Amino acid sequence: MMKKFLTAKETADYLGISEGEIEKLTGEGTIPSYKIGGIYTRYRIDDLNVYGRKSGPGARRKYSAGFSDRVKDFFYFNDFYIFALSAIAVILYFIFK
Repeated sequence: MMKKFLTAKETADYLGISEGEIEKLTGEGTIPSYKIGGIYTRYRIDDLNVYGRKSGPGARRKYSAGFSDRVKDFFYFNDFYIFALSAIAVILYFIFK
């Protein structure tokens, strides 16, 4: 499943331009950005696709999450379950030892 929001680096990779250019376009208001938690700037893929259509072909590349991104996302979203399962396994080990 593809992410809905991208970081500045992921946005730069998606559009095939530098992070500095992303910041410039954000400052100009060409690409809308969103503040997550009032701290983190993120970009919606739908907005980037609109920008890519306006700026012509070759201005963007298709974003695809690599294996390492998928593994990081898995652990990020399931860390509680992994920790809980590990704790239960340790407790059961000592109970039935």
